[in-house]
Amino acid sequence: MKLRFIGQYTNGRDSITLCGVTFQGREPSELVGEEAFARLPNHPEFEIVTVAEDPVRQEVPAPEPKRRGRPRKV
Repeated sequence: MKLRFIGQYTNGRDSITLCGVTFQGREPSELVGEEAFARLPNHPEFEIVTVAEDPVRQEVPAPEPKRRGRPRKV
């Protein structure tokens, strides 16, 4: 599993070492160790990087948002 350091809550830091994994810049890093697998995926400073199986990026249209509120009277 790979994670990317976001740096949103650390006042603009661009690198950090946490649970034995060093994150440089905004490049994804591979997780090693059970502690890293348990703690980092739920940490707000990191996002999970998914690797696309197809090299051509396919865009999926966003679903239409649900209509909120009470239905109109007829």
